[in-house]
Amino acid sequence: MLDDPYEQPGESDTAKAAATLASLPSLEDTEAQVKNAVDQLSQYISTMVPGARWEQTGDRMGSGCLRPYNGTDGDLVYLPRYVAETQIPDNVWPQVFERAKELAATLGATGVERFHDEPGNHDVRFYSKEGTTIHLAAGGNTVLASITGCRLTQAKMTAPPPPPSTPHP
Repeated sequence: MLDDPYEQPGESDTAKAAATLASLPSLEDTEAQVKNAVDQLSQYISTMVPGARWEQTGDRMGSGCLRPYNGTDGDLVYLPRYVAETQIPDNVWPQVFERAKELAATLGATGVERFHDEPGNHDVRFYSKEGTTIHLAAGGNTVLASITGCRLTQAKMTAPPPPPSTPHP
């Protein structure tokens, strides 16, 4: 990986990143899988926290990929957030955390980063090296946010590779 956040990846790093993306599900398939996981998690939380009602906020937003995938044809999608105006009680937080961890793992998001983990304030992110993310925050409200991670669209997966570049004298 690159140490300088502004340094562009070299051809070798970009080629490795492109090969990784070619081996992953398409952006469209991944988006459906991430949405399904978030839907399952919100439904699970609703069974554990009676009265939790979810509202979708924000818009679906596409973006280019972050390093080391920024030199590839990959894209990522930030999905709309889900917000419930209720707190996850501390006595059920461990079960909700485990369910979120299980669902995130089905997406390859096995990394865990805990921003807060204290009574009444829980904030955790499950992530993959490609950027697939499920973020669960439970303070005054409960918020679920998600990102597909870098992927190739179906069209880019089936497109012929670009011709090799020819060096100029």
